[in-house]
Formats: sequence, C-alpha cells, structure tokens
Amino acid sequence: MCLLLREARQRVLHCRRALCYAQICLLLVLTGQIASGQISPPKVKFPAGATPAPSITPPASSLPAAPAFPATPPSGTPPPALPAPPKASGFDPYADPTLPTSPYQPPAGMPPPVITDPAAAGQKPLFSEATFGQWPRFLQQIRFRQNYLNRGGTTGLGWMTTDLSGSFLFPISFMPKNAPLLITPGFALDLIDGPGGQFPPAPSAQMPPKLYSGYLDFGWSPQLTHGLSADLGFRPGIYSDFNTLTNKSWRWQGRAFGVWQTNDAQQWRAGIVYIDRLTIKLLPAGGLVWNPGGSDGRMRFDILFPNPKFAYRLNSFRNTDLWWYLAGEYGGGTWSQKFRPAAWPGYPALQGGRSGRVEYNDIRIISGLEWTGSYGLKGFMEAAWVWNRQLRYDPAYVMYNPPDTFMVRLGLTY
Repeated sequence: MCLLLREARQRVLHCRRALCYAQICLLLVLTGQIASGQISPPKVKFPAGATPAPSITPPASSLPAAPAFPATPPSGTPPPALPAPPKASGFDPYADPTLPTSPYQPPAGMPPPVITDPAAAGQKPLFSEATFGQWPRFLQQIRFRQNYLNRGGTTGLGWMTTDLSGSFLFPISFMPKNAPLLITPGFALDLIDGPGGQFPPAPSAQMPPKLYSGYLDFGWSPQLTHGLSADLGFRPGIYSDFNTLTNKSWRWQGRAFGVWQTNDAQQWRAGIVYIDRLTIKLLPAGGLVWNPGGSDGRMRFDILFPNPKFAYRLNSFRNTDLWWYLAGEYGGGTWSQKFRPAAWPGYPALQGGRSGRVEYNDIRIISGLEWTGSYGLKGFMEAAWVWNRQLRYDPAYVMYNPPDTFMVRLGLTY
C-alpha cells in the first residue's frame, strides 16, 4: 500500500513538472512573435456614424507671469533678530512668565547668599546661614571661621575668635517634603586681650582672658504658597567664661521672616530677630535682595537691616566664581563671667568673686573677597574698620568705650 502511494505521488510530480515546462515554452514562443511583429495589438473600431472625440488643447494662461527676482538681495538694513531666550538652567519657553521661581532653587550661575559672621564675640549672623537648594545629604555644611580684632594700645581691647560649626539635615515625617529641619551645633572660643589702665568711672575694666560659646541652632523654611515662604530659626546656647554657670549664662536667640520671591531678580524679606543682649533684646529686620541682571547678573544688593551688603562678581572660571563685597555689620554678644578681685568704688555688685554679665557691641564696615568652587567648597577673607565699641557690665551697667580698631577675618565652608 505504501509503495502504491509513493508511486502515485511521483507521477503527480512528473505531471506538474511537464505542465510547467509547457507553459514556459508557450511564453517564449509568444514573446518571440510579438518582438518580430507577427502579433499586433487589436485596433479599436467605432460603430457607424460615430466619430472619435476631438483632442483638447489647454487654453493659454491668463495669469500674469511671476516677477523675476534679482540674483542678489537688494542693499538695506536687515530686520532685527529676535531676542534669544534666557540662559538660566531649566528655562521653559512655554512656561507662564508671570510665575516666580522657587526660592529654594538658586538660579544657575548665582552663588549662595554671601553672609558674613558678626563674630568677634561669637555672635552669629541674624539671617539664616544655610540654603535648602543643596544635595539631600545628612551633613550639609562644615564651617570654620577665624577672626582677629587689633587691641590698639594699652587702653584698647583686642579680640580673637575661633568658630567651628556644622549643619545637619533632618527630614521629619509630619513636615513638608520641601522643608526639612536644619540643625546646626557650633562652638566658639574667644581670647581677650585687655582692657587695662585707668578709665572713669571705675579704676579698671575687667574682661576674662577666655570666653566660650556653645549653641544649637534650629532652622526651618517651609514653602507656604507659590513664591511665599517663611524663614524660622531658634538658637539656645551657653555663653560664659566657664568659671560661673548660672541661668544668666543661657541666651535664647531666634528669627522669624516672611520671604516673598517676586521673580528671579527680587526677593522681599520682613520679620524680627531676637538677640537677647543686655541693652537690646529685639530688632526689626528685613528688606530687599535684588539681582539686577537676574541669574546671569554680576551684581547683588542685599538691602537688609541690620546687615546690608553689596556684592560684585569679578570673574568666573569653570565652576569657580570670585566676588568682591562691601557690607555693614552689627557685632557683639553677651556672656556671664565671675569678676576678678579689683576695686570698684560705688559698685559692690561688681566686687571680686561675684557673678554677672558682660556685653560687647560694635559697628563694622567690611570689604572682602569670596569665592565659590566645586563640590560646595567656599571661602572668604575680609578686612573691616570697627567703631562705636562698648563694654557694659551687669548688674551695675558700667560702660567702657575701647578705641576704634581694625579687624581681619577669614573662613572656609564645605
């Protein structure tokens, strides 16, 4: 049975091959006849009385000919070019131009705000030192500052301060994601040189040779609405010569600002600062931060009270910017101390062995250079003239005015 089926299949295949050969031969024959003219296509015959349709010739165009343009364009002033979009990072040409940018993302090319440290006496700036436009890492910054005030004679007062602090980021579950808590512990050592000699109304002014400042700063900047935010801070600390430690050694400082970012060039700030000194407890603060050129501008005006500042960018090389600035500053601080044995006629509260507080205040005009580099490295060095210097003692409020002097300060931030 299998043999019969196999034989039938072979016969069918042979028949198919033969049919294919025949078709190929017929096609070759017909092709040869057409090429030799033996076969011609059929002619179309019209019925009787019918005539073929006449051929239609398209009419001549009535439209005028297109004017010929010269090969070279006519001389004249070309139309003005359209202005190029701004070069700021993340620029969207289709975004709403009336919406301000977020204050937590500094514009490209602009360094973080240049804030000086009032610190001949360990007092920190009254404005926030940290920004939230940085990497979301636990350790945000490490800061080192060294300050020197010249004594200026035997009746003068010299001051040298070494300050070290670090900022740490703490995201908290119940707080907004764009407003983590920033905690900054810090410590400052103040070495005092003077005063000495006689001055009225007391025979000598007393200052301990060393003063210490330890604090813990809490900063929080929530975004309230688009363009409106807050800058809040609270700083408890111990400020003392460590020979006495009482409730007067504690200082409670704080700040509260409303921040309105109108556009890339303007930011308004208004609020108060609590500095907890003997003579001044509370100060109004605020003003305008203005960048005339926007993100690519070379100037920055911090028209702020009590620490105004003007900054001008001198040069930019790769990721490094060099700025010159001129600033004003209200410096000083308050510490507890134990008075040394000395004659204070008429002031029994300031006799040796008793505890009290001493306050130092001054006003400074500062000129310096600041640079910002890669990986968050920043530095500054500056010189200042210091005047209106005051020493006040509590509880008798005896006052001594050291002579004017100069100051040199430098610092690094990473």
